[in-house]
Amino acid sequence: MDCELLKSNWALLVAVGIGLIIVLVVLLQLIRRSAWGQLRETRRTLAEARQDEARTLRAIEKAERIARRLHEQAETTKPRHVQEAKEVLEDARMLAKIANDKVLVAENHVRRVILEEYPPVQQERLRKKYLPEQAPDKRPFSF
Repeated sequence: MDCELLKSNWALLVAVGIGLIIVLVVLLQLIRRSAWGQLRETRRTLAEARQDEARTLRAIEKAERIARRLHEQAETTKPRHVQEAKEVLEDARMLAKIANDKVLVAENHVRRVILEEYPPVQQERLRKKYLPEQAPDKRPFSF
């Protein structure tokens, strides 16, 4: 390219650059709105929810160990510390319940995207691939 050509057509080069940026943004939006993009996003949310649940389960185990140790040493430990350990354990259990609820919601979102965005021929395969089998509930039906 010649320097004179750049001087006379600088506005066209800037317009081409801006146009490329706009085209890339539009393509990214189309990809995100596609069935594949929606499924990928919901799977990412599900993975994060499962990681949070695993983290809270580890926190429960840690709180249980501490509470058990303090309970065993109750005669040499201040009652306030034992009570605080029980409260921490209860908080950890509540956080685990919230994390489990988030996992259930995320799984439901993945299921919804599969049902709404994919044809029936692919739905079963996708459910098996992205949603693990759960043990059937063996409790009797009741109101």
